[in-house]
Amino acid sequence: MKVLQDFDFTQRVSEKAGELDAVVWAESNGWLVRKMQYAGRHSCPDRLFAGYGQLFLIEMKKRGKTPSRDGKLSEGQRLEFERYAAVGVTVHVFYTGEDAIAFLKTKMPAPGLLV
Repeated sequence: MKVLQDFDFTQRVSEKAGELDAVVWAESNGWLVRKMQYAGRHSCPDRLFAGYGQLFLIEMKKRGKTPSRDGKLSEGQRLEFERYAAVGVTVHVFYTGEDAIAFLKTKMPAPGLLV
């Protein structure tokens, strides 16, 4: 079988893999993590992270080969996240588990400080 010239051999990382990396790290570092799903509705953020007196809604997207192919919010997600913003809640969108972990680290107290 001949491989087409435009075949792309780059390694793929699934959106789920990055999300689960963040979940495992968070749960190992004092965060309570819950998968979110609406009953009878679409466009729910992926996860709720609770810890250190804070709650965060996080949506994970997959990086594409080029910025124009990066995972984008669906129209329903965009509208739903705007509804959250209208009541003062930010839905944080990350493309890698590492980015989500780095964000969560900034929300934790410095080592040795009490919460």
